[in-house]
Amino acid sequence: MSEILKRKFNIGIGKETTRGTKVTPAFWLKPLNEDISEKIDVIATERSMGVIQDSEDQVISKKFASGVVAGEIFDQSFGFFLLGAFGSVSSSETGDSGVYEHTFSVLQSAEHPTFTIEKKRGDLEQVSYPNSVIESLKIDASVNDYVKFEAQLRGKKGESSSNSPSYVAENYFMAKNIAVKLAANYSGIDSATAIDARNISLTINKNIEDKDILNNDGPSDFLVKQVAVEGSVELYFSSLYMRDYALDGDSKAMRVELTNTDVTIGATSNPKLVIDLAKVKFSDPVESGDNNELVKMVVAFKGFYSLTDSKSAEAVLTNEKSSY
Repeated sequence: MSEILKRKFNIGIGKETTRGTKVTPAFWLKPLNEDISEKIDVIATERSMGVIQDSEDQVISKKFASGVVAGEIFDQSFGFFLLGAFGSVSSSETGDSGVYEHTFSVLQSAEHPTFTIEKKRGDLEQVSYPNSVIESLKIDASVNDYVKFEAQLRGKKGESSSNSPSYVAENYFMAKNIAVKLAANYSGIDSATAIDARNISLTINKNIEDKDILNNDGPSDFLVKQVAVEGSVELYFSSLYMRDYALDGDSKAMRVELTNTDVTIGATSNPKLVIDLAKVKFSDPVESGDNNELVKMVVAFKGFYSLTDSKSAEAVLTNEKSSY
């Protein structure tokens, strides 16, 4: 038996209609890295048998699946990760025929959508991990690079599958396609101008808890306890306003806007992703750079629920897919 390159693996994702019932992947992904696999928890007995050895056996107490999928953000398949991160989506066709806007918002429920992750390990094995949820979703943009994501997932143990991988053409986003905007409040974000950011990182954490019950060898579900949004932004140290926002405790609205103007969809539209944070506050301003470098500053931020706007975060994805 010959060894296998990781490039020969295939991994797909599909939204489940019924929680925990596997479905055929809607998209086969093109990851830069993934390590989804089956995991176990074990318990070693500590019963005494008249010897000083610490244990004479262990048993499997829990079976589940978890891991990371990381890659470039594409305009269609990434919608499943946004849905898993936010929990709710509303889709509508724009005035440009065949172009759709999908608005993702935070679902106020412990039960967020579940997905089937299917993985084909060359010709050795092909399994599906049903009831998978997004534990966290990180979006990262650095100058002169693709805009990328990293999703941490958690699901039920694997089931045998046999779907044939197939790939579709999608549109990606580059750092040149991204603008970071700040406004005094959310009502002013549409008219805000972009700041001179070099890098930005934004993470949505779901604080997932396994629903462990008796008479099961694995979690019966995976439930959301809180949704938190945090990140950081790096700029050249050419002014003090970002530092002062942190030191003065100022509240701002933030928009991260990705538009691939090199591609036209429909008649006049472009693939687009807009992430809005209705209320953010900044902390931990840190300067970097030695004597021969331009000084840069990294400032952390955290998103908060805005009582005025009745939201904390929202994302709008524009593409040619009609629904999720």
